[in-house]
Formats: sequence, C-alpha cells, structure tokens
Amino acid sequence: MDEEKPCDMYLRLSLYRDDTTAIERQEADCRAWAARNGLTVRKVHIDRGRSGYKHVSRKGFDAALTAVTAGVVGVLVVWKLDRLSRKGIGEVGRAMDDIGRAGGRLVSVMDGLDTKEDSARVVIATLAELAHNESRNLGMRVAHAKRYLRRCGQWIGGRPPYGLLVDPDAKRLVHDPETAVYARLIADEALSGKALVHIARLLNEHGVESARGGEWNASSVVQLLRAPAFAGLMPQTEYEEQPDGTRTYGSRVSAYRDPDTSETVTIGEGIITVAERELILRRLEARAFPRAGKRRGREQARSLLTGMARCGLCGGRMSKAGTSYQCSGHRMGRGCSGVSARAESIDAYVTRAFLSRLSSLEPQDPLRAVIADRRMQRKDPEAFAKRVAIEAEIAHERARSADLEEARYVRGEFGDTDAIARYDRLAARLRTRIEGLRADLLRMPSPSVDISPLLDAGLLRAAWDADDAAGRRERLGLAIDRVEVRRGRVGVRFDGDARCRIVWATGHASTR
Repeated sequence: MDEEKPCDMYLRLSLYRDDTTAIERQEADCRAWAARNGLTVRKVHIDRGRSGYKHVSRKGFDAALTAVTAGVVGVLVVWKLDRLSRKGIGEVGRAMDDIGRAGGRLVSVMDGLDTKEDSARVVIATLAELAHNESRNLGMRVAHAKRYLRRCGQWIGGRPPYGLLVDPDAKRLVHDPETAVYARLIADEALSGKALVHIARLLNEHGVESARGGEWNASSVVQLLRAPAFAGLMPQTEYEEQPDGTRTYGSRVSAYRDPDTSETVTIGEGIITVAERELILRRLEARAFPRAGKRRGREQARSLLTGMARCGLCGGRMSKAGTSYQCSGHRMGRGCSGVSARAESIDAYVTRAFLSRLSSLEPQDPLRAVIADRRMQRKDPEAFAKRVAIEAEIAHERARSADLEEARYVRGEFGDTDAIARYDRLAARLRTRIEGLRADLLRMPSPSVDISPLLDAGLLRAAWDADDAAGRRERLGLAIDRVEVRRGRVGVRFDGDARCRIVWATGHASTR
C-alpha cells in the first residue's frame, strides 16, 4: 500500500549555522534514495539547531511523524537514524510502533535500514542505543570542559549581554565601544527607579536597537538587567537532571559559583558592579512582590483578555496597566498613538457577548463545529493533528486536480492524443490519491467531545462564575480569536458595540 503513497523526509542539524551544507547533503542523499525506489517526495521536514538528545521541542519531528502515522504518506525517510532521535530505543521504538500500526515504513538511508524488513528492527534498536550513549558521553565531556573553563573565568560561548563583547584572545568580556554607553544608560535608569516600560520606550524613541536588532520591551530590559554577565559574573543556566541522564534547561540564569569555594567567578568587565546588580535585583524583586505573599504579576494574570485584546489602530497587543488595557506599542514608543480602555468595562462587555452567543447558537452555526474542534484539540492533540494533516493534504490534492483540469480545458495544454493519455493518467492518479486519503480519514476514530455544557446558558454561567481568570480565558479561546478595541472619546460613556469588535473563531486556520 505504501508504494502508492508519496514519502516525506525528516532532516535535522543540532547546531544552527549559516552554512547549510550538512542539511543539503542529507536532503540530496534522501532524494536520491527516493528516486531509486520510485517514490515521490511530498514534503521535507527540517529541524535546524535542535538537539535529538535533549528534551526540546522539535516541530519538524512532530509534523513528520504525524504525516506518516496519519497515513498522509507511506514512508518516512531519514538520512541516518541518529538524525531522527538520540534518545535511545524509548523514543525510536515508539516511533517505529506508531509508524508500523499505520502501515508505513521508516527508512534510514545511510544505515541501509528499512522497517519493511523484519530484521531491521533489531539493528535499529542497537543503533538507537549507540546514538544515545554517544550523545550522553559527548555531553559528559562537554560538561567537564565547561566546568573547567568556568572555573578559569573564560567565556564558554553564546551571545554576551548587550553592551559587551568577548575578547577573542583572553576569552573574557570587554565593553563594546558602540553599545556600552546605551547599556550603561539602561543601568542608570533602572538604578534611579524608572519603570522597565519607561526604559524600553526611551530606547525605542531614540532609535536604539536591541541586541537582536529589533525594538526593546520590558521583557528584554529585565532579562538584560538580571544577566549575571552584565555585572561581569560567570553565568550558568539552571537545569533539572532527568532520570535518563539528560538535562532539561529552564529560562533562569544565575551567577555561577565555584563548587570548591562557593564564590562567584568573574568573566571580565561588566557594565555594572556586583553591588549595583544586587540593588537592581532587590528593586525588581520589590516590584514583583510589593506586599508579602502578593505578586505584582498576579494582577496581569487575572486580566481576562490578556493575549486576546488588540489595539484598533496598529493591531498590536494590549496589556493591562493599572485599571486599563493599553496598547503595548504605544507604551513601548513604537509609533502608535495608542488606544486605552477601562478593563472592567471591556471585560464585562466581552463576557456578556460570549455567554449570550454560545447559549443561543443554532445547530447549523459553524461556530459550534469550531468550538468542538478546539475542544478536541485540547483533549487529544495527537488525533486532532492527524485529522488536520489529512484534511490539508486532501485540500492540496484537490487544488492540484483543479489546476490539471484547467490546464486541459481552459489553457489547452493537452492537445494531442499522447498528451490526453498523459492527462488521463495524472488525473486518475490524483483521484486515487484523494480517495485513499478520504478513506484514511473515515477509518480514523470519530472525535467524541461533549460541548453541551458550553451551550447551556445555566451550566455555562455557573461554570464561568466558579472559574478563575485562566479558566475563563481558556473558554473564551474556544470561540473568540481576538477583541479589537477602538479609541473612545473623553467624557463619553463606554459603548461596547461602538468600541469593541469581537472576532469569532472561524476554523483550523484560526486555532490558537
């Protein structure tokens, strides 16, 4: 059966570089194998700069497995098995089982392995464990080298904080002559008690680009101020050791301490002193915890439309500041004249509209199907992804079929007898492909999700009243994509119909 279906390729490179030779070589070898075996490559899934050993998200890997396990393709081709995974037989074995249950095959070109051969499974298991052990041993060697360099006070890699450069000879930090003055300005503003939003706006208004070339925001400012290397201290990313020996790294970066002396290690010049860093951190902490046990960030976490409210002028996100939702672009000095609206009024308007719309939905209203889809996506994301993959492929093949018909009957590209015969072969192949995909879709278990509590006015109101802000936002996200807020007039009472445009959900393309 799989010979009648196209194949997909999965390519991966652990280190992201401008040079794409390694990925291109993988793709060329895999395409050559597909051509020799009479298979058409439908899609190439790529993960650049993503480890196959660490616990990191790999969108290309997930999409490739979804395609073959959903039956969209019959064969998944990888250059070598260690490109698929370096987590051992646990992950590779699950992938083989899922592919096998779908009637597909896994092919490793350079290893000469194809799971249509029964003997391949034993070899794949061995190679998977070898790749896992190789990565673990390499990780141990790299970790040992990093520990040594840290204790010596040498920069071990990565981008230094804004305002600093790495001396290529000494491997220590020095001031960047072009940006150090702005970095010091950021520090001085923070030391004087200025708000993070104010600092970001000041930089943006004067055209000072961030470290990555874009605009500043409160998050990028606080990340810089908290960086140990900003004060000339050796940084270390905090992590959790996993049972299998791998590490899951978090987002927190702390100052490295020598394991023997427990002292911090200097890494060169800092923009600020260690004492200034301590003062800045205390002030940032005080802002986060203005009262004992009360996080300042909780106020925004309670905002109903966080992530959903949009400025009606620039389309940018709006965030809660005090008692109002305000345009983030305006607050950050990005050129928008800004929209601001009282949060309590907008929240109440959107809540009434949401509860009223859901409790009055007609049986044929398309929004019911969208809500069911989104509910199913949250309940069983893997099954949902498979259905979406098949539906997308059916739509793609139908578009190809329509284009083929237009080529013959409108553009007249199939004129003679041989050309018409070729058209018939191509059209028949597309029809067979579409029918096969539809059959695959019908064979999938029908999604079962009960949305009746969302459509009953009494039950929905009771659940809404009992829920917290996070739960209410999740419910809103089932039916609403965004809320566009227009500017009002000073002194005029809030009119939700005039000032708010609720964009209701419309399907897969809008799934958030």
